[in-house]
Amino acid sequence: MNAKPIQQFKQIFSRGVAPRELSLAIALSVPMGMLPMFGFITLLTTAIAVRWRLNVPLVLSLVYMALPLQLLLFVPFLRMGEALFQLPPLPISPAEIMTMLDTTGWGFFQQIWMTNLAAVAVWLLVALPLGFLLYQISYLVCRRWLVVS
Repeated sequence: MNAKPIQQFKQIFSRGVAPRELSLAIALSVPMGMLPMFGFITLLTTAIAVRWRLNVPLVLSLVYMALPLQLLLFVPFLRMGEALFQLPPLPISPAEIMTMLDTTGWGFFQQIWMTNLAAVAVWLLVALPLGFLLYQISYLVCRRWLVVS
């Protein structure tokens, strides 16, 4: 097995970065990639990474790798939020959405907003312990990985 590509990969992601920063980047990126709100994750994650003085390209690349989790967990977060806050179920099918839009008008958008906020609350319940766990595990791995290299 050729070790040169592995060494190059290590250099790209660890150049001038301590294990703490790498671990924080991982612990921030994966939960942020799961956030059940579309459209501003890149801006929010960039702002947090800059504030914490993390490697922004690394953080964003990790977020983009975690984005399939957002698609996979979007509806489960919505449904768990509805159950937790006892909200009426948000229709998913286009026909149900059109019917609800015709009958409730702006009430439909109000329900989307409340359901999405509930989904974000559930995400927080998952993201905080997940981020802590990812930080602990990645710190141990990164500390050993960077010392060996």
